[in-house]
Amino acid sequence: MPNQYGLYLARENTVIRFPLNPESYKMEKSGENGEYNVLGLGPIVIPRLPKLQKISWSGLLPGRSDWGAVVTAGAFQPPKFYVEFLQAAMDDKARLRFVANRAMEDGTPMFDTNLPVIISEFSCEERGGETGDIYYELTLTEYRDYSAKTVALRQPQPDQPAQADAQPTRGVPQGQMVVGQDVTVDGPYYASSWGAEPHGTFSGFRGKISRIVTTDPQRAYPYHITTPMGGARGWVKKSQIQGG
Repeated sequence: MPNQYGLYLARENTVIRFPLNPESYKMEKSGENGEYNVLGLGPIVIPRLPKLQKISWSGLLPGRSDWGAVVTAGAFQPPKFYVEFLQAAMDDKARLRFVANRAMEDGTPMFDTNLPVIISEFSCEERGGETGDIYYELTLTEYRDYSAKTVALRQPQPDQPAQADAQPTRGVPQGQMVVGQDVTVDGPYYASSWGAEPHGTFSGFRGKISRIVTTDPQRAYPYHITTPMGGARGWVKKSQIQGG
């Protein structure tokens, strides 16, 4: 049975799965609470927003696909592919999405992590006697959107308060699928939009569309499906999807 436990990074329409699962990885989330001493009470703590979550691990990018532990043997990429992807994401200050699909050894799903991140640290090294293999260390930091939101205000009449205009929602053409839509899906789903590495088979699965590849007509499975809570599942064809 193929290993269905996988770690992924997505940038726009590109999704990579790390070819070897690390021995372990760490997800850290801590608070930034205020601690004070108050006369008559003693120590107290005031809860505040938690710090940004961090995810880190050390791993190996193998130079060949014939290792038994390689989980991307059907769509193998050399270490250069992953190194360039990660370095470019850092150089471009790109916002990525980290997904961890967790499954038991028999393929039974556990729970998923789906988190917007940036790459805060990345290093790699080559070691003597292991030509072609690249060892790396990676740290991801949770990304929170801080962009300003604007509201259009109508100028008030004399002695009247200002009012905000709510923009009407544009309708979706009949039969068109959109990101965020609730759907029912049947049939096989895959680790990439090319159809590599079948993950499993949907049967009346209720989920959401999280991404649609529209820039490359060669992609056989251009619709990415998640659970209702955002946990990544896999890529499917439009014919496998029923809206609503």
